[in-house]
Amino acid sequence: MRITQNMTANNAVYNLQQGQARLDKLQNLVSAGQMVSQPSDDPISGRLLLDIGDKLKAYDQYASNNTKATSWLKFTGTALQGLTDVVYQARNVAAKMNNGSTDPNIRQSAHDQLVELKKQLIDAANSQYGDQYVFGGANNLGPPFSNANNNYAGDSAQLAVEIANNTSQAISVTGDRLLKGTTTPAGIPPTYGTVDVMQTFDDLIAAVGDLATPTNVANMVTANQNIEGGAKQLSAATSDILSRTTRLDNMATLNENNKNTLLSITTNIQEVDYARLGVELSNQKMAYEASLSVTAKLSQLSLLNYMP
Repeated sequence: MRITQNMTANNAVYNLQQGQARLDKLQNLVSAGQMVSQPSDDPISGRLLLDIGDKLKAYDQYASNNTKATSWLKFTGTALQGLTDVVYQARNVAAKMNNGSTDPNIRQSAHDQLVELKKQLIDAANSQYGDQYVFGGANNLGPPFSNANNNYAGDSAQLAVEIANNTSQAISVTGDRLLKGTTTPAGIPPTYGTVDVMQTFDDLIAAVGDLATPTNVANMVTANQNIEGGAKQLSAATSDILSRTTRLDNMATLNENNKNTLLSITTNIQEVDYARLGVELSNQKMAYEASLSVTAKLSQLSLLNYMP
């Protein structure tokens, strides 16, 4: 095959372009500070980095969800403590009247205390976190309880957040489970007890008597037993809240560890060895400059150089 001067020139230009491309790539690596700036740099590593990027975004969202869920549970725990305090105060008042009293003023005082405590119970049961009723389930149209009756106006749905891939955590405690001892439909876990705390307060108020009505000792005994059951109900709910909080803490730690592992993998893929890269860049510059020099000399040659 006859090699023409045009073929030689084209080959020289191609080699120069290849050398320039290698030099540009090394210079881009130095300026970018990472091994993969675009998928074409390394398709396999690029795909892995894209997948890791999606996972890191998901872990950031899980962390945000976890923080909000933890705040909700802390507030719920505070509201539960308020309910528990009210129930224990009512239990103490009722305990003093367990055997009744012949003093009408004592009966009236106990009666009035229990009436006020029930109002406090309803206030605590209608606690809001932001604009959401914490014990109302998913129904936020109005307060779950009122002073007009003992009905529960919320629902049994437990609010939940996603805390890991395909893993969610219920964060709300519904008022029917907590203060009515029921769920709709019946028996949906968790269940804390079967005492209707709201009705128990009314039973206590009626049994204790007042200025004109003597204490109904038999009813007081029953109501005292129920208020004790109500206290255990609230205690069970508090334990549930603590268990949920512990799970959130453990999942947050696991997610953070997984995120750090992915960040470490990303660093290993993207880490630039500047010492090695500096040597390669220097060698490539020398090779490119040498190619330029040789090509310049070749371009000056013609058939006249070989004629006698």
